[in-house]
Amino acid sequence: MPPPGGRPATLHPGSGPDGRPGPAPRRRRRPLRRTLLVMLLGAACCCGVPAYFAWPASHQYPVTANLPDAVADLNLRNDAAAKRTTGRLQQELRDTGLAADEVFGGAYGDGHGKRVTIVGTTGLRLRPEADLEAELLHLGGDYKLGDLASYDLGEAGAHERCGVGRNGGSAVVVCGWADHGSLATVLLTRRSIDESAELVGVLRDAVLSRSG
Repeated sequence: MPPPGGRPATLHPGSGPDGRPGPAPRRRRRPLRRTLLVMLLGAACCCGVPAYFAWPASHQYPVTANLPDAVADLNLRNDAAAKRTTGRLQQELRDTGLAADEVFGGAYGDGHGKRVTIVGTTGLRLRPEADLEAELLHLGGDYKLGDLASYDLGEAGAHERCGVGRNGGSAVVVCGWADHGSLATVLLTRRSIDESAELVGVLRDAVLSRSG
C-alpha cells in the first residue's frame, strides 16, 4: 500500500520488497583456466629459472686446481725464470681483486721452444663471463691484445676467449677461461689462436677437479 502522500516507495537495487537490504549480488568467478595459468607461471618463476642457473654452479663449484707434470706434449718447468714469471702474474691477479680462494700458476714447455704459462684462481663466481672480460681487459694493455674471439668449451656456464698480442718482441696468444668455480689466463707462444684455444680446453680439464 503506498505511503501517506500517495508516492510509491522506491526500491533500490539490492533491497527487498520491504525496503530492507537484500543479499549482495554474487561476484563472477574467475575462469579455472586463468587460475591454473597463474599457478604455472608462479612455479616457473620460483623454481624453474633458479634451477637453470644453479645447475652449472653446482657442477663447477667447488673445485681444486692441481698442475700435472705433463699435459699433451708439454712438461711442467721448475726453473727460476718460469717461477719468476708465474709469481709475477699470480701477484697481478691478486691485485685485480678477481682472485677468490686458491691462486695457482705454472709454466710448461716442449722440446721445440713452445711455452705455455697458466695462472688462475678457484672460488665461487656468480658472473664468470663478466669476470673473464675484466681480466682480459686488464691484460689487454700489457700485451696489446687484438682479434679477441670466443670459443665453446662445450659446457653451460663456462666461457673462453682468446686474442693475439705481443710480449716484448714476440707474438703471444692470450686466452682465458671462467666458470662458476674458477678463472684462469693462459699465455701461449708459437701456436695459432685456434690451436691455443683448443689446448686451453685440455689444460682446464687436466688442472681442475671436483672437490665437493
